Amino acid sequence: MSPMPGGQHRIRTPSPGRRRPSHPGLGAQHANLHSANVPKNAKRPSAPPMASNGRYGAPRSPRHGRPSLPHSSTMGSFPSEPLSHKHRSKSWTEDLNDEARQLSAALDEYHERQSSEKRRSGSSSVNSSPPRPSLTKSATTLNLLDLPQKQIGNVMIDPLPISKEKEAVLTRTRPSWLPPKCQKEEKKHMKEWEQMMAKAAETEKKRLLKEREEAESKEELQSSMARIWEEKVLPEWDNAIKLPNTRELWWRGVAPKSRSVVWQKAVGNDLELTQASFETALNRANELEKKIAEMPREDRSKSKEAAWFDAIDRDVPNVFPETEVFQAGSPVHDALSNVLRAYAMYRSDVGYVYGTHLVAGVLCLHMRAGDAFVTLANVLNRPIPLAFLVHDQAAMARAYEMVLSTLKYKLTKLHSHLTSPGLDLRPEEYLDPIFRCLMAYNLPPEHVSRVWDVFAFEGDKTLVRAAVAVFTRLESKLYGTREEILDVISWRNEKDWPIGTEDDFIKAVREAGKVDAKAGVAPTI
Repeated sequence: MSPMPGGQHRIRTPSPGRRRPSHPGLGAQHANLHSANVPKNAKRPSAPPMASNGRYGAPRSPRHGRPSLPHSSTMGSFPSEPLSHKHRSKSWTEDLNDEARQLSAALDEYHERQSSEKRRSGSSSVNSSPPRPSLTKSATTLNLLDLPQKQIGNVMIDPLPISKEKEAVLTRTRPSWLPPKCQKEEKKHMKEWEQMMAKAAETEKKRLLKEREEAESKEELQSSMARIWEEKVLPEWDNAIKLPNTRELWWRGVAPKSRSVVWQKAVGNDLELTQASFETALNRANELEKKIAEMPREDRSKSKEAAWFDAIDRDVPNVFPETEVFQAGSPVHDALSNVLRAYAMYRSDVGYVYGTHLVAGVLCLHMRAGDAFVTLANVLNRPIPLAFLVHDQAAMARAYEMVLSTLKYKLTKLHSHLTSPGLDLRPEEYLDPIFRCLMAYNLPPEHVSRVWDVFAFEGDKTLVRAAVAVFTRLESKLYGTREEILDVISWRNEKDWPIGTEDDFIKAVREAGKVDAKAGVAPTI
């Protein structure tokens, strides 16, 4: 078993509920996370049980125990026949078994809830906003509870009790320890206050109306784009994806209901996996889990497969908890668990690696388990994801260098600060979560999906661009000390990054790959 990021290169893992403090000077800090190791300070901790000697099993399993599933790339990326509406004349769930129907229904409910919440947040906010007060109304028509309180006094400034004579001349717009206002001035200031409140209410109403209109426009745009994908792009896939207009489509975002088909076709299936491949791997996982359950406790503690399954059980409920769709007992929870177990058997030389649950979780939000398994295997077979999966240090270093060279060109001052000897920051300390989880560690699922809309088509350079975009959006927070930086961008941070809306972030991702003609030569990403 390999060490986790933030620990020494030794076969030892901290307990799940305890975090070790980060400090500079650790050797071999960001090693691979094989066999369910957990990154130091990761927000979703999971670690296998320890043996009596404090160690785990061997880091890799023998190859003779793996299912006979292919790993090499032997086919083209796309199916021979384009997808058209004729293939979808029947209901999606007509030929599915009960489990698949439940999963499809859960995914549909999740997407519908997202859309309805956006619509409801706009409409309900507008409906509940206060009516616009007329500027010509007198003060008697206003609710007295909304008026400023009379300035009774402040014991720190005016400690003496207020006399009846003084209380009679107290006003709402002047402190009690100052000379009283005349009634004419008081009425003037109250009228100005009413006008100010009316203007604030009108501004708030306009803001809510604008948000509602934007939400409705976004929903209409998604529906329109979904029709374009289904009617124009998918039927003529091979030719359509070469057109500049189609590239604009994926940068503007694939409609959620189209992502399953679009991602599968864009990622391809070079590994030639099928639904049967998924079922074979899952059956092997189920059989192995039964054998593990019958093992004595001492033998079970030495089983790396048992550690994988335990880690999967702990991590799955913590995938995007704000969506509430991965809770134990839900169809999507079971689908994700099955995908991770099947993949651990498919890549038994690697097993379950921390971070894979987030990558697979994004896929399970948009497609069924069998399709998610095939897409997951092909996505993790791309150069950068594969490097972090198997801990290829040379390839990981190249990914870090691409980010830093682009950062030096785009944000020279920030690059100088992050690479200054005084901070003693290593790239793997803050870039490892980004690449290992494919942007899913500190971003909401919809932000991640928008990045993947581009990543599916344009490959690993999108991940480099997205990493640079994160630094662009968080630049003001990254000029502090080493500890302050790691509190923002590392395994230590448990919150989503404040990087703006999906469109704002995607705009930053796109800008990260552009070259300023006046600035000289830039790295190609």
